[in-house]
Amino acid sequence: MSKILDRDAVTREYFDTYTPLVKQFCENENVLEIAKNYPFNEHNCAPAPFLPIIGNGYYTAPIRVAIYGMETLRWHDLSKFIEKFQTGSLAKIKSYTDGIEGVVNPNHKESRFLNNYALPWHEKNNFWGYVYSTLAGIYGVKEKDIKERPDLLRSFIWGNVNAYERYDQTPHDVRMTKDDWQKVFKASECFNSAHHLLPYTCPQIMVVFYWKMPLDWLIKKGNEVQPYESLSLDWSIFANKQGLNKKQESNLISHFNCYYLPQTNTFVLHTMHPSSMNRDKNKNKEKGMDYKIWKKAIKHALKQIMQDNGFSSPC
Repeated sequence: MSKILDRDAVTREYFDTYTPLVKQFCENENVLEIAKNYPFNEHNCAPAPFLPIIGNGYYTAPIRVAIYGMETLRWHDLSKFIEKFQTGSLAKIKSYTDGIEGVVNPNHKESRFLNNYALPWHEKNNFWGYVYSTLAGIYGVKEKDIKERPDLLRSFIWGNVNAYERYDQTPHDVRMTKDDWQKVFKASECFNSAHHLLPYTCPQIMVVFYWKMPLDWLIKKGNEVQPYESLSLDWSIFANKQGLNKKQESNLISHFNCYYLPQTNTFVLHTMHPSSMNRDKNKNKEKGMDYKIWKKAIKHALKQIMQDNGFSSPC
């Protein structure tokens, strides 16, 4: 059982950390000018940066979990993001972006972590399908049952390595020029560090679904490299059980890293983004694997980490 965190204290730390960063971003001359050129008109012409969301149940969760992706496409609206900060505060921004005000933009096809938890169940094998599978593995429940467990859906931190999406990943109907996009992307890089959140949230397990994650994102706090250890995982039993050939086993091993961050007592599992796992079998005919094997591999790695370090599934 993890130690219960003081929600008010964590919230203060979050706001103390992110408010100056948001201020820096919102006062950037390039960002301000670009936001004026793409005003919100029932359509997000210029997305806002993504700031990590702490689920309402994280503070009392039996196991503190943080799950990070690569980026979130079409994250609300840049001009409204700046307006909320100029007329209010970071709290006003979070109320807007995290969905507490409801679904602001009808063009959004899915709810966005409404009330900080419980995204709707996705039958598709997208990023959230992997998130639910990861939670199921950690808590020892069936993946299909996660949708009936709001306590688990609100129990984790959701973040992204990149606060702003890459230009080549954005939908074609977004009308920003590449030059404008790059300026906002550059300004948003101030948000890109795990250590804006790690020191006071202290997740016990952190899963990063982004193979190109810069190691500095994980281990650098400002200009200082924080202590960390690289850990090894044993894949031999898993590979044999799944009937993997040597090339498949090598492919698997080469796409998992495991780290330990002693200052926050955090075990980090670093792997590919789900979209890459979904394409792997078709992309690599000889060594590729079905997405179901990748999901099982994630659970296998998490099980090792938990067993080797005294975690037990509380469910």
